[in-house]
Amino acid sequence: MSKMACFSPIGCFTTLTIHLTGFKLPPYAQLEIFPPLNPVIGNIASIIQAFRAASFPVIHISHDSLEESSPLRKLCPEGYATIPEAAPVGDEVVFVKHVNSSFIGTGLEAHLRAAKIDTLVILGLTTSHCVSTTTRMAGNFGFTVFLPRDATAMFELPAAPGNSRSKRFDAETMHEVALAELHEEFATVVTTEEIIAGVKGHVNVVSSP
Repeated sequence: MSKMACFSPIGCFTTLTIHLTGFKLPPYAQLEIFPPLNPVIGNIASIIQAFRAASFPVIHISHDSLEESSPLRKLCPEGYATIPEAAPVGDEVVFVKHVNSSFIGTGLEAHLRAAKIDTLVILGLTTSHCVSTTTRMAGNFGFTVFLPRDATAMFELPAAPGNSRSKRFDAETMHEVALAELHEEFATVVTTEEIIAGVKGHVNVVSSP
């Protein structure tokens, strides 16, 4: 039986807000990314819509880099802009982080504990960085984490110094290795379709006479 059957109706969707404009600027603009951004953004939007329709809480995590050269910072409006598909609405909570983890310096853990939320669905960019770090910490904190593989993405990366076999790792390899490291250790890797089916299934059960 898929672990999606254990998806908690008392859930929290945590999105690492995609700074799409920022990733179109140097140094990211020339890099390969996998999966392609447009389908990923569409999947994020679909999950957000499903959570809102089910009255599940949506929490947004925005990244304000402390690096002066980064386009992902408030002082760089062109790169810091939030894409419309992931923009907060109403009273949805927004936390601003400055490092890879959404838990460091944000008050996110305290908020989740106070709201008695024990299940997270984590989306956004990038699979190997902010998504991975946040997922690992969430798992270590005891939260149940679901990670839709098609609602996050990763860039290609150069190999570390001393690697004699390869000078660069392609984006798909980076994405898949990051997911493999997280699956069944810190999270359950699923698909957008499975998440939406789990949400709708819960709503149908609750609505049944």
